[in-house]
Amino acid sequence: MEDLAALLGFGDKGWGGQLLAGALVTVQIAVASYLVGLLLGLLGAWAKLAGPRPLRALGNAYTTIVRGVPDILIILLVYYGGTSALRSLIGLVVPGVTVEIDAFAAAVASLGFVSGAYATEVFRGAILAVPPGQIEAAKSLALPPRVMFFRVVLPQAMRFALPALGNLWVVVLKDSALISVVGIRDLLGSAATAAATTRMPFTFYAVVALIFLLLTIASVGLFQLAERAYGRGYRRS
Repeated sequence: MEDLAALLGFGDKGWGGQLLAGALVTVQIAVASYLVGLLLGLLGAWAKLAGPRPLRALGNAYTTIVRGVPDILIILLVYYGGTSALRSLIGLVVPGVTVEIDAFAAAVASLGFVSGAYATEVFRGAILAVPPGQIEAAKSLALPPRVMFFRVVLPQAMRFALPALGNLWVVVLKDSALISVVGIRDLLGSAATAAATTRMPFTFYAVVALIFLLLTIASVGLFQLAERAYGRGYRRS
């Protein structure tokens, strides 16, 4: 037990500092990717519900492809393909210039792209669940479409979307571990380094599993509080 405490401690011989730094990177990637996914989800839901036909087709293709292909493959394709395309584009604009794409930004973009497809379906279903009478009442007041969406539709849709958005956050948090395959020193990447150095993989991977479990439990509790606060005043059917 003393050896385990020293191994996971914060001294020169302990790996606690590296694991804590990796956990912070994991949470940062998950939060940033989740926010990107929410933005893409709103845009995707609008495209599928009210956009012109080309955008509806694009939204359908986006959600179908992402939900039909393993997340790890989408992350690898977006991570490597996106960075290569951006470098080529910058090279065309400014010949001879080599740009290094920040690994954190590329990781957030790839994971956000994946979560955006699921957020699209969450928001689409939540918007469709808003009572039509509310929308008709907003139209009778001659509210502009943008005002009607942000003042009438979206606040009521969030009440239906919160449970699914909470589940999506948990998925994004766990999927952030996939980013370690592209070399980012997140929680899982730090644990892999520690496991290879000390030849104690079970110990460090068990610690990582415990940390993810604690983060998930805390996240579920926070979203349950948000659901109760947001649903206050609404009659349950």
